[in-house]
Amino acid sequence: MSASSASRHATALRDAGLITSHRNGPSVLHTLTPVGAAVLRAATRAPSGGPAVR
Repeated sequence: MSASSASRHATALRDAGLITSHRNGPSVLHTLTPVGAAVLRAATRAPSGGPAVR
């Protein structure tokens, strides 16, 4: 994946409130938000081929 593509993906995740990003010198640390973690947990519990159903 190119750097510009990764940046666009990170921006979309940030805009959706799923990650936060913090610059530390030349590096950037991306961290899941509580909402992002919940989405990830739900996705890992979902039956294959579809979203989680409650």
